[in-house]
Amino acid sequence: MAFKGTLQDIRLFIAAYEEESFTAAAVRENCTQSGVSHHIRQLESLFGIKLFNRDRAKVTSTPAGDDFYRHCVKLLRKVDVASEAVSRFAEGYQTCFNVGVIPALAHRVIAPALVRFTEENPNVKVGIIENFSTSLTTMVSSGAVDFAFGTAFGRESGVRLRPLLSSPECLIASGEGAASVTLKELRESGPHKIVWAEGMQSRRNAIEGWLADKGIEVAATMEVGSSLVTLDMVSRSTWKTVSPAIILDPETDLENLTAIPLLKPDIRLDLTVVERISSELPQEAEEFIRLVVEEAKRVNLAWEDIFRKRGLQGPSSLKWVG
Repeated sequence: MAFKGTLQDIRLFIAAYEEESFTAAAVRENCTQSGVSHHIRQLESLFGIKLFNRDRAKVTSTPAGDDFYRHCVKLLRKVDVASEAVSRFAEGYQTCFNVGVIPALAHRVIAPALVRFTEENPNVKVGIIENFSTSLTTMVSSGAVDFAFGTAFGRESGVRLRPLLSSPECLIASGEGAASVTLKELRESGPHKIVWAEGMQSRRNAIEGWLADKGIEVAATMEVGSSLVTLDMVSRSTWKTVSPAIILDPETDLENLTAIPLLKPDIRLDLTVVERISSELPQEAEEFIRLVVEEAKRVNLAWEDIFRKRGLQGPSSLKWVG
């Protein structure tokens, strides 16, 4: 049969059973003796059986009452576990938002920031959509995402760009990341094969000009629509790519990849928050941005230290904006 009683019926029944007294149960549960008696009668009426034998001195449980008590204790334990599990969602913010992310940030920066954010705000649902900056600005303008982490490229009416940081473009190749590679070695080891990530044409023009100016010959090129595929391909072959340093985590990616910054003149990728002009971001979105910036800054500063140890350009090789 389906149970038609309430949790209050069960709680008062347990109190009466354990105290062997309706009066003591009422004191324990902060209610009246008549209230306890009423709830017990409701249960007995529901089941059509007696749960207690009553006399003036005390109440004693029947065999049915004994069996019901054992099940009720287990039930309340499960209710308490469920209540505790749900209560953690009351911490932090309680909402949802969608954010667009360019591949340069999606690879190593977003995940650790998202882990921290969801631990602090378990009842916020964050949607992550990876795309190229030109597409992301359109998505922000149309409302497909609430905001995006993009670049200074791909401007569109109705959005504004909030500067965050600048990360140097790097020639990324397979090999030990701590090794220092000189321009002379790059020229002499050429011609090189470059695999480009799709959607970076505006950046690519400046990068190709830098390579030509430094006398670094390119023999073959390929365009791939996935930054992860691009990096995996580089790690497994003699192909190279060009991406901002922030796409790699210096703590995890240096075993099979090396990053050579494009310096003098410095070629950088300027990262921004893309948001609608007509609206302000809610607090929870700003908190997520703060955590992403913290994680990006950690990666940026780690690369700055690596470049300095290699004898490359010092603090100015990585320009922190936000």
